[in-house]
Amino acid sequence: MNVKNVKMTLEEAVWVDPDRMSGVPCFRGSRVPVQQLCDWLADGVPLDEFLEDFQIDRRAAEAILRAAGAHWPGQRGGDLKPSGGRAVGASGGCTAGGDT
Repeated sequence: MNVKNVKMTLEEAVWVDPDRMSGVPCFRGSRVPVQQLCDWLADGVPLDEFLEDFQIDRRAAEAILRAAGAHWPGQRGGDLKPSGGRAVGASGGCTAGGDT
């Protein structure tokens, strides 16, 4: 089986540590906040460009977008709005203004 085709879980994709990055949810193995993905997509930046610029595993980004989509049924990943750059929900998904 090709590992690139195996879906990543949210727990595998995101880490949160109160002693690092002030507890902001980040892509595992990096200091790239999950919110950065939400902000870039909301600004119309293609997912591939984000992945290349930050060297993030596509499966991790997809896990976050799946979790965000489950949080807002009927929304597509590209339709997600950032939360004003302040918060990412405890689940690690993109959140709608103040709904953390």
